[in-house]
Amino acid sequence: MTKQKTRTILGIFAILMIVTTPILTTSHPAFAASSTGLIVPLYSYPGSYWNQVIQAKNAHPSVPIVAVVNPNNGPGSSIDSTYASSIKQLQSAGITVLGYVYTGYGSRSTSSAEADILTYHNWYNVNGIFFDEMSNVSGYESYYSTLTQYVKSHGMTMTVGNPGTDTLSSYVGTVDNLVIYENPGLPTTSDLSGWHTSYAKSNFSMIAFGVGLPSQSYVTSITSNVSYIYVTDDNLPNPYDTVPSYIGSLAAELDTGSSGTNAPSAPTGLTATTASSSKINLSWTAPSSNGGSAVTGYKIERSNNGGASWSTVVSNTGSTGTTYTSGGLTANATYTFRVSAINSVGTSSPSNIASAKTFAISTGGTVTITVKTVGLTGNTITGLWTTLTSGSTITNSGYTTMTYSVTAGHAYTVYVANYQNYVFDHWSNGSTNSNLVITPTQSVTLIAYYQQ
Repeated sequence: MTKQKTRTILGIFAILMIVTTPILTTSHPAFAASSTGLIVPLYSYPGSYWNQVIQAKNAHPSVPIVAVVNPNNGPGSSIDSTYASSIKQLQSAGITVLGYVYTGYGSRSTSSAEADILTYHNWYNVNGIFFDEMSNVSGYESYYSTLTQYVKSHGMTMTVGNPGTDTLSSYVGTVDNLVIYENPGLPTTSDLSGWHTSYAKSNFSMIAFGVGLPSQSYVTSITSNVSYIYVTDDNLPNPYDTVPSYIGSLAAELDTGSSGTNAPSAPTGLTATTASSSKINLSWTAPSSNGGSAVTGYKIERSNNGGASWSTVVSNTGSTGTTYTSGGLTANATYTFRVSAINSVGTSSPSNIASAKTFAISTGGTVTITVKTVGLTGNTITGLWTTLTSGSTITNSGYTTMTYSVTAGHAYTVYVANYQNYVFDHWSNGSTNSNLVITPTQSVTLIAYYQQ
């Protein structure tokens, strides 16, 4: 899919907002006037990011979600069966889908834009259209009104315009929704107020990129100004070719449509670290919101094809601990993981994904471990004592520079000692522990840095 300019991407967000808010016609989904939804620009090929959006909707069904799709700077020259089936999956989950159409700030011919609209309708049966590169100067109002009428005449229910910046009040009503903010960083209340407060918030949307998950209080404060929001930690040149790992948490912060408790927000900060040829260690951060009910465990999922498909490792750990070791893995293989939080209500959206590759195992062969000692300025130091331990047994020792013969795939502990004014500072991998555990799969040189 062609990457779009920042302004192009903003249009996508605006469309999303419009799709879920009743504005110009009664054919819009009947969401409450006070609700604020989530705009998701799906500028990625159908796959794991699309699944994250569906999972966020499943976890928070009362939150309106709109997704903008863009196969190839428009519908493309031929139908893509994967797009077609994946768009149906979004719609089956209750997500409104808009197709991307550029307008050249009003310079593109009406007939060309209408051809794209009709293609989206015939090939993908989308719910509406997002008009990117929307003009924000006087004189093009009738151009966008005409395009909106064409969209509605084919049974689609929503249009969004993306001027990429604030616009004129004369454009209100030419499309169902206008994106009035798209910038790095979160907007202030004044960015979203001004003349806009003379109109219903259903006319407006906002998008922010390059930021983390905003606080609940911030999200609550801006929902009186806009009908849809989108926030991502992705950044230029294309902030919308991914979906933020915290999208489930963002949906949770907008979830005011249900009473009582909800499923937790998604865990964050998942990391995967290779432990051996058959084990990978996982670590993550507990969700920022437990949904009103304590987290009681975590669901661990694993993929051996980069996230294309998933299998459940543990359906519920039954523990609030945020670490887990996945064992029984194949040597020299890459695995991808994700984690979901569980409370009494249900299961959260998955965390970010993390991958690691197990160590390889060599049969009947050796590798060597060479230990060097240097000063913090990089000058070579020799004659410092070092030992090699396997389990609880010291297998060899000597003065640096020292080379040990070891068995591939086995774990060893390398220790370096201090001597007089030579004080160990750190290993080349950043570890400040003078005992370094390593499972070599090939010959390796370890460098210990010393203060002098």
